[in-house]
Amino acid sequence: MLGKAIPKDWVSVAKIGRSFGFEGDVVLHILSDFPESFRVGNVYHSQFKELTLERYSPQKSIAKFKEINSKEEAKQIVNCILYSTQEESRAQCVLEDNAFFWFDIIGSEVVENGEVLGLVSEIDRFCNQDYLYVKTSSALVAQNFSKSFLIPYNARYILKVESKIDSKEQNPKKDLLINPQVDFKRQSKSNAPKIIHTQFCKDILENS
Repeated sequence: MLGKAIPKDWVSVAKIGRSFGFEGDVVLHILSDFPESFRVGNVYHSQFKELTLERYSPQKSIAKFKEINSKEEAKQIVNCILYSTQEESRAQCVLEDNAFFWFDIIGSEVVENGEVLGLVSEIDRFCNQDYLYVKTSSALVAQNFSKSFLIPYNARYILKVESKIDSKEQNPKKDLLINPQVDFKRQSKSNAPKIIHTQFCKDILENS
């Protein structure tokens, strides 16, 4: 189990906690922004093996998987991370209007006043605030700017997000722009490369 590499298109959605009872039930800690996507019959991937959700109580955070039928078996999967593929996540999760999954935002260009500041390499959440971890462009690093910096994802800094394809058009589609008041989700309706337009982020970089 420990030696199996995690495929790049796997998205962590839950972590299995302690065993509960004698029939193989476990405590389930949801990592996804979409708890409603956990439905009976869904198959989740792990470094242990594939696990099929047999029953789930969101109120009690207790789950039972078809392949686990005793307390002893349940103990073997404690601390196991459950994953969905990006394709499965798109199929199972319903996005709000103008919301984006994290894995579709990673790799996006950050642009301010026509200047590329860098690429989003990671996204983290601290105290209910999402932050973009940006790898600074080589041109700016050559000017002795920091190699990386953090951008808070809120209306003060994020103006809009658009598809690179639409950015080349004279009239970008409005439904591809996001409201910075809406928290990031783990995916986007479109997996096309993105451009994130910002303000005041060059100041953050200069002071990093």
